[in-house]
Amino acid sequence: MEIMVLQKRARPSHANAAAEFDHLLREHVPALYRSAYRWTGTVDRAEDLVQELLVRLYPKLDELRTLERIRPWALRVMYRIFVDQVRRERSSPVQFGTDPPDDGNEEEALDLIDPAAGPAELLEQELTQQRVLAAWERLGKEHRVVLSMHDIEDYSLPELAQIMDVPVGTLKSRLHRARAKLKGLLATERISSLDRV
Repeated sequence: MEIMVLQKRARPSHANAAAEFDHLLREHVPALYRSAYRWTGTVDRAEDLVQELLVRLYPKLDELRTLERIRPWALRVMYRIFVDQVRRERSSPVQFGTDPPDDGNEEEALDLIDPAAGPAELLEQELTQQRVLAAWERLGKEHRVVLSMHDIEDYSLPELAQIMDVPVGTLKSRLHRARAKLKGLLATERISSLDRV
């Protein structure tokens, strides 16, 4: 009976800790998921990556309380988890392919379409979106990470250097190579789509 009383007393603090953890991280989860999705290229793997991050961060609630900016710190932890996963996959005899995402988010794609555009403009927008997505999927993971964090999420190079634990000079060259690779892929994709027409 004394054990039950102790358990009842322990539960509110556990519930309080869970509520505080939720309060600290809830607003950051969508941004973390977007980054994870851009890095991994699939919905399932992005969800798994964010889940793994949250599992690892929960025991560090005391450290989370002291942080002024949680998102860059959490992003750095998630990046390290991602790099570890990529290294494990490369050394694994089983290799996973990346299938194009089919997460049912047609509504989000429709939000990007200009309602005032005519049929020709709508077709061009759709073809452009398809070319960009095809080129993005062909980029290497390292290139997707640096492009998504710098060009899409708008992290500065010094912030990225801290998150990724890489010198700024190395990041500059990675970013340059990633942009050049994406540009080349987009040009190739455009030529191949013109060949089909």
